[in-house]
Amino acid sequence: MTPADELRTAAKKLRPLAATAQHDLQTADYWKPYTNDAWAHGFINGFGGPSSDYAAVLPPTVGLALADLLDDQADGDTEGEINPWALAVARAINAA
Repeated sequence: MTPADELRTAAKKLRPLAATAQHDLQTADYWKPYTNDAWAHGFINGFGGPSSDYAAVLPPTVGLALADLLDDQADGDTEGEINPWALAVARAINAA
């Protein structure tokens, strides 16, 4: 598997998860009491602690943007030069 393939694989894994979570956030009744901060408050109120604080700042829109960034990095790989940070992110996603 090439580095570009790793980026695309991570984007393909992340995008549907983020899209489904975003759809749930926009349509499920249990998110309706919140306004634009539903994701953050859902994690902080639901779980609490440092892990929730971390998850709270990574809503589905971040996942969608990250998937786009990974695809963009893969598509821009015309000379075999992949951003090492993008590749590290892709490998972490692919390992999860």
